[in-house]
Amino acid sequence: MAANRERKSKPARTKDDSLEKALVAAFRESALPGENIGFDENACEEAARFTLRSARERRGSEANLSLESVSGEQDHRHLRLAVVNDDMPFLVDSVCATIAGFGLTVERLIHPVVAVRRDAEGQLIEFVEQATRGEKRESVIYIELERTDARIRRELVKALRANLKDVAAAVADWLKLQIVLGENADGLPEGEGATLLRWFLDRNLTLLGHERVDTSGGRTQELGIARMRPQPILSDESRRRAFEWFENGGKAPLIIKSNQLSTVHRHVLMDLIIVPVREKNRITALSIISGMWTSAALAASPENIPVLRTQLTRLFDKFEFSVSGHAGKSLTHALTSLPHDLLITFAQDDLEKLALISMSLIDRPRPKLHSVISPLARHLFAFVWLPREQLSTERRQNVEHMLTEATGAKILSWSNTLEEGGVSSLRYTLDMGTDGRIPDPDLLDQELENMVRGWKPEVERNLREAGQENRAAVLAQRYANCFPGTYQSTYGALEAAKDIMRLFKLERGGQRSTRLYRLASDADNLLRLKIYHLGGALPLSDAVPTLENFGFTVLESVPTPLDDGRLGFIHDFLLELRSEERCDSLIARSDEIEAAITNVLDGEAENDAFNQLITTAGIDARSTVWMRAWFRYLRQTGLSYGLITVVEAWPRRRM
Repeated sequence: MAANRERKSKPARTKDDSLEKALVAAFRESALPGENIGFDENACEEAARFTLRSARERRGSEANLSLESVSGEQDHRHLRLAVVNDDMPFLVDSVCATIAGFGLTVERLIHPVVAVRRDAEGQLIEFVEQATRGEKRESVIYIELERTDARIRRELVKALRANLKDVAAAVADWLKLQIVLGENADGLPEGEGATLLRWFLDRNLTLLGHERVDTSGGRTQELGIARMRPQPILSDESRRRAFEWFENGGKAPLIIKSNQLSTVHRHVLMDLIIVPVREKNRITALSIISGMWTSAALAASPENIPVLRTQLTRLFDKFEFSVSGHAGKSLTHALTSLPHDLLITFAQDDLEKLALISMSLIDRPRPKLHSVISPLARHLFAFVWLPREQLSTERRQNVEHMLTEATGAKILSWSNTLEEGGVSSLRYTLDMGTDGRIPDPDLLDQELENMVRGWKPEVERNLREAGQENRAAVLAQRYANCFPGTYQSTYGALEAAKDIMRLFKLERGGQRSTRLYRLASDADNLLRLKIYHLGGALPLSDAVPTLENFGFTVLESVPTPLDDGRLGFIHDFLLELRSEERCDSLIARSDEIEAAITNVLDGEAENDAFNQLITTAGIDARSTVWMRAWFRYLRQTGLSYGLITVVEAWPRRRM
């Protein structure tokens, strides 16, 4: 009996070994050079065995997918994903885009395409090295990605399965989508609009879906991803506006951005190409094709893109630019660098202003903002240019806050590119909804100017109001731009002016000084202390024990070096009062308390718990000297109580 079982299992193991060996060879052959780093023979065999479990049986054309956590050394723990599917376009980029959408990093990617032979039940028989008998080709994707929790893993698997179905639907209906787009082009009057649709047909648009929507929202002729969606791609309000657009004489095709990100190929907002369907001179439905511009189309020269080339010609004619002249080349460059998928949707006046701004930035880099509303007023497109050194995460967030506050809209997407001349270009798409406010772009531009350029003049103004009339300009010139963006947004120009005066005073004599203050947002029991220090950063081991002996609990410390510390350091401490003393009463005695803390930091006064009586009992620093002497005298006479006990027994100030 045992011998019979051994004879039966031996062919199965031989088959498994053969499949594993073939898949290992496919992994090695298809892996890019960088993917083999840290991927030795054992790791490759283990990856092949894991992937083989997903490839072993496939029924129909649906993808097999496995995701599991891999234990190991701390630095080598990761997730691994296997996807086995019919070979088709957009698989790898769609899978990777889905993973990136969850904020996860792909650490290794291997993607062989193999010919397979399966039996009638979908069981894998063998990988065929040379497909000569019409064997089916399957895509095998193996990915290692960073670890995440179980909930995110479940959501990721669900999203991957749904997005792979979208890919299959878009690919399966690709020819039908082309036919619909061609029919829409033929149904339009000859002109740039119809030519643009035919240009899209020439592999300049990745076609994803189509649906026909009537006035009541009923859907027919769903193709591609549209047949995978239970709802129309246009909201009720957008559908109403689109019908009004054509009924009021708007030109076809109407091209707008969708609120939905593509799940196929690239995770970007989809482009919608809308053509009216007419029956007896009445618009009865909208033919809506969804897709996205190809990378080649986005990089194409404006002279080769229908609609955009006409807009470019009008600009050349209006301003009488020479194609070979500096202005003509600048104009062409500006339109080339701006997003083509947006430009063709803009009115001529909006395009002109945007192009002229972009042209001027080539020669004069500076902060600039311009916004354009979409044809149906569904979206606001904001273009923000900043000198490269002025862009930071905090500055970007401040710009986003400014846009959302001005419009009441939410940001759907944003991108950042570095253009020639050291200018960073931020582009935002905002969803205006039904309640969004269309802002004045000139006012937004002025607000951006104040945000970026207004810091130094504002610091100078505050210095002048603080009594530094003769020195305000010189001090602002020297110090203002040394404050980092985080400081500027947190503290403001008034605080900067106060800090500058303290640092300037130190330069005329001294190494440290302190200042008690509060921010309007601070809780009642919180106080702040700034320590100004020349000659390097102040060690926390010097500052924290001192502040604790003054009766404070140190919650956080934020150091701010000016000019890499050459102009000094500002150490901002957030303090919590351990007593019932009110912050306002301490601020009223700030000169006295600041001097006492500074003397301790400079080593001119003792650092012990008697100092907390300055803040809790309201005595002055001179009195603590007498109290120390009295305490030491009592200790010599045999007093058994320690210093802390004596200090804590001292009567506190009553409020």
